[in-house]
Amino acid sequence: MSLLIQFQMINSYNKIINTIFRALISLHEPLLGKIRQFIPSLSGIDLSPVIVILLLSFLKNLIQDYRLGL
Repeated sequence: MSLLIQFQMINSYNKIINTIFRALISLHEPLLGKIRQFIPSLSGIDLSPVIVILLLSFLKNLIQDYRLGL
């Protein structure tokens, strides 16, 4: 959503869009902030969302394997 705002595809001055954007940031920023403490950015590229996606995928596979083992 931040890219859509940056490229002016959606208007960030719209009250509804601004509320949705702030809600999304408040949901994911605590987790991403903790990961950013351990993994530095590489030349300005933030890898924390990739790490979160990989961790969630790993947890999903772990839970599925555990459920199949029962």
